[in-house]
Amino acid sequence: MKSKPAIISSWPELPPLPPAGQPVLIRVRTHAARSSARQEVRMVLRQVLAAWTGISAEHLPLNETALGPVWLGQIAGHTLGISLSYGENEAWIALLRDGLVGVDVMPVRKFAEAEAVSLLYLGPDVCARIRLCSDPVHAFALAWTELEARVKCLKGELTEWSTAPAQSVSEWSCQHISSCDGVLVAVATRPVAAG
Repeated sequence: MKSKPAIISSWPELPPLPPAGQPVLIRVRTHAARSSARQEVRMVLRQVLAAWTGISAEHLPLNETALGPVWLGQIAGHTLGISLSYGENEAWIALLRDGLVGVDVMPVRKFAEAEAVSLLYLGPDVCARIRLCSDPVHAFALAWTELEARVKCLKGELTEWSTAPAQSVSEWSCQHISSCDGVLVAVATRPVAAG
């Protein structure tokens, strides 16, 4: 499944309310401390949703769960998927009307355990493809962010690779965005009907 290209904005730029099925990514510059960053991101999320709905930030049907914020209402007749990811001094908010969404962000840089992590979580085939790439560091970042984004899309937990059949690729779409500062962002989407 091919999704519409993501609308990308950097806060305080307010993204427009997208059509159903079009993901929105909002980059938020944050403090380095995770607790401060979490508060900042939730404040931005509330401001965006208040602008889109006309509901005051204090009265939005937004609940906090162990896996992050969940929208309990509808926006222009559709459900809303929400996903968050934190990087170094920044966070990304992914929003999708009428679908599920997951976002993951990571810097593209080498780290010693990449091959072991690939084998453990991505499986031997993906690990072998990464090893053979002309740029294995970038290839690992692509594979890892896609995995994490898909796990977040389903509000699941990261598990080790297994031989169990994976979700049908046709039900998913994943887009990658590279920022100018060497950060890779993946956004995975899935229509509600596929869930």
